[in-house]
Amino acid sequence: MKPLRVNRFLCPLSAALLALTACSAPHRDAHDSPAPATTASPAPAALRAPSRHFRAQVLARVPTDRADARGLELVGDLLVENTGPMIRVIAPTTGEVRVERPVQPGSATALTPAGLWHTGTEAAVVLDPRSLAERRRTAIIGESWGLCYDGTHLVQSDGAARLLLRDRDTAALVRELRLGAREWSTARLGELHCVTVDSHPQVWAAVTGTDWMIRVDLASGAVTADADLTAVTVAELPTGRDQVIGGIAAVPDTAGELWLTGRHYQHRYRVGLRPR
Repeated sequence: MKPLRVNRFLCPLSAALLALTACSAPHRDAHDSPAPATTASPAPAALRAPSRHFRAQVLARVPTDRADARGLELVGDLLVENTGPMIRVIAPTTGEVRVERPVQPGSATALTPAGLWHTGTEAAVVLDPRSLAERRRTAIIGESWGLCYDGTHLVQSDGAARLLLRDRDTAALVRELRLGAREWSTARLGELHCVTVDSHPQVWAAVTGTDWMIRVDLASGAVTADADLTAVTVAELPTGRDQVIGGIAAVPDTAGELWLTGRHYQHRYRVGLRPR
């Protein structure tokens, strides 16, 4: 295992990060509504390969408006992006905004059968994944740097080397999971993306302040893979602001392709994870 390498463009977070996921697919008519996803994304074949050490190769990039993007969520073949005070539905290949609505400033979002969870600074709300209209709200579930849904639980990161598993309907804490790998024992986990690998729920987690993300088994806390994201982080010009990976999502039916985004990024990136 290589030691953590700190990205010269990244700064420690002073606020909670947000976790959403992303996907790219053929163009959808502007009047079509995105279809909700209800389970964790299956891992592409390349992510099930014997190698557990990957590197990102940039395949495509789409210009953005340098919003404070804190994550992406897969809803049908469109992206749902959380920029803090706004949630918007975006065409992945063009960046065209199809739907948007203001929300209370928040830190994390995840799509579940109950709806699109959004953890804000005053309450956690559940939004309709098609219209983004509010369905209901509940108590705050604590500081969220990342949030995703593994098919059973909401999985939350809070900037420490642990994951919090919560009830998908009430957000009540079910279990705390500590990382089982010594080399990642001080990792500050941020953006999350849930996947299923060989029938086992796992999660990709960005390691805040570095060029890395790791894959964690949600039963044991074992780190099952790592990925070097330098190809993305060095492509971003420094702005003097937090430029942290804030969105991770597997592209379905591809050999290890992901969409990545970040706070104040000038592009969203489609990358392939290659064994290294």
